[in-house]
Amino acid sequence: MAAKLNVKIITPKRVVFDGTALAVTIPTESGEIQVYPGHIPVLARVAAGTVGLENPGAAPQLFEVDEGFFRVTPDDVSLLIDNAEPA
Repeated sequence: MAAKLNVKIITPKRVVFDGTALAVTIPTESGEIQVYPGHIPVLARVAAGTVGLENPGAAPQLFEVDEGFFRVTPDDVSLLIDNAEPA
């Protein structure tokens, strides 16, 4: 089984997503970043746009997000967002 990332999308009011993904696409001020398991640590701003979560054999899960911050470690991706909703 392929390694997966633990992913959390959190707003001030609720946890929008708490699960796993093989890859995460995040909109940033400089363009999109795609994160896979084992990625180097990153702490950066999220731009308003669409976050995509990919898993083998399933359609991507999409979330419309406002601005915020994200943190990447080799095993985890956490997004702290002003507002986020499933697309």
